[in-house]
Amino acid sequence: MLFHQRFVPGLAIASYIVGDEKTGDAAVIDPTRDVADFIGFARDNDLHIRHIIETHVHADFVCGSRELKARLDDEPTIHCSSYGGDDWTQPYADEYVKEGDTIEMGDVRFGFQPTPGHTPEHIGITMFDTSRSSEVPWVMFSGDFLFVGDVGRPDLLGEEQKKELAHQLYESVFQRLNDLPDITEVYPAHGAGSLFGKAIGSRQSSTVGYERRFNPSLQNKPEEQWVKDLLDEMPLSPPYFKRMKQVNRDGPAIIGPEFPGGKRWGAKQVYERVCEDCLIVDVRSKESFAAAHIPNAINIPFGQNLPTWAGWVLPYDRPVLLVADEPAQVERVVTHLLRVGFDDVQGYLEGGIGSWETGGLPLSTLNTMSVHDLDKLRRAEKQLTILDVRTEKEWNDGHIDGATHVHGGTLQERVDELSQDKPVAVVCGSGYRASIASSFLKRHGFEDVTNVIGGMSAWKAAELPTT
Repeated sequence: MLFHQRFVPGLAIASYIVGDEKTGDAAVIDPTRDVADFIGFARDNDLHIRHIIETHVHADFVCGSRELKARLDDEPTIHCSSYGGDDWTQPYADEYVKEGDTIEMGDVRFGFQPTPGHTPEHIGITMFDTSRSSEVPWVMFSGDFLFVGDVGRPDLLGEEQKKELAHQLYESVFQRLNDLPDITEVYPAHGAGSLFGKAIGSRQSSTVGYERRFNPSLQNKPEEQWVKDLLDEMPLSPPYFKRMKQVNRDGPAIIGPEFPGGKRWGAKQVYERVCEDCLIVDVRSKESFAAAHIPNAINIPFGQNLPTWAGWVLPYDRPVLLVADEPAQVERVVTHLLRVGFDDVQGYLEGGIGSWETGGLPLSTLNTMSVHDLDKLRRAEKQLTILDVRTEKEWNDGHIDGATHVHGGTLQERVDELSQDKPVAVVCGSGYRASIASSFLKRHGFEDVTNVIGGMSAWKAAELPTT
């Protein structure tokens, strides 16, 4: 048996390829939309992808099942859950699986069991190596039902369904999971860094027995108390999750082998608004953006967190034009954006910000400030808004006295709570999220905006007071 886990940092997505060496058949589980890696792995190992299996309708990334099938001349069979009712039946599936169904590839056999709670249609996939045992499952692909150190969150479908799903999850944990022996390995669809749990561990696999013993969410307690503890302090979910659910339920558009975003735009073209509706997204570092950028651009520095923050702050109804440090970076940025459903990337600024500067076109800058300068201004009681854009947990763990807290992902909804008549100093953990928020404020008409470099990490390192 060939087994490959593909992990995408940032979104912390885990997808899987399982191949049977005797038959040369392979199955891909929960693929992302950028499918070249799956195709390449199969080719390099003389495998033919015959099956594509989804554990559930994903919320944080665009599923690649349709894309992968199309790239393989429609040969693979897509298998989706038959549970959850009409609202959760994915119309692009070739087969709808249920408990008792199997998929066989030589010595490899897959079975299915309903594991609702994170979503109504969620299924767990058990894998048997029949050359060793046809009775004991070697692996469970747990999707977003069971993680290393945590379980999936049940609160993404709204307040009405939250409690119902939480009780379904309790049943899945304490009844469905009982069918699996301790030695069964667990391979989830997400790892540390994902927003689908409160305390997902850094290891990318575990065993059922280890999780039974040490996973806090698998410790038995009265059901109502278990549900209360599960829902307590759940991290805020990005609004784009709802969109991803709909896209993945209905079936995402197929991109094809040629990625979008390769068109080069001259500085004069951009300035003359040839792409009139385009939103300019500057993916350079926060320091480069602060020094010089195109007016009204949004800064999301390139890195593994780019797709998450794009989903938080960018509108889906606007085409995107990129400003990057170099053209080689563009394809990686476009891949990040496609993973979260931004299909309309029109291209990138040829020559980068340097072409804009030498063209004599208008430039904007972003003020920066050290934590020591911020402390001086604060002590001098200057008219100043200190805007902390971290998470609620980070805020509760210590913040600057007198600061205003607005999670950076909700700033668009709450921007009217801030006064444009006072300077705004934006603080996050290190300056990354503060640069995103600062660029949004400037685009919204705030004139005196400053990114506090180093953020609360620098503030605490300098031993400045927190409350």
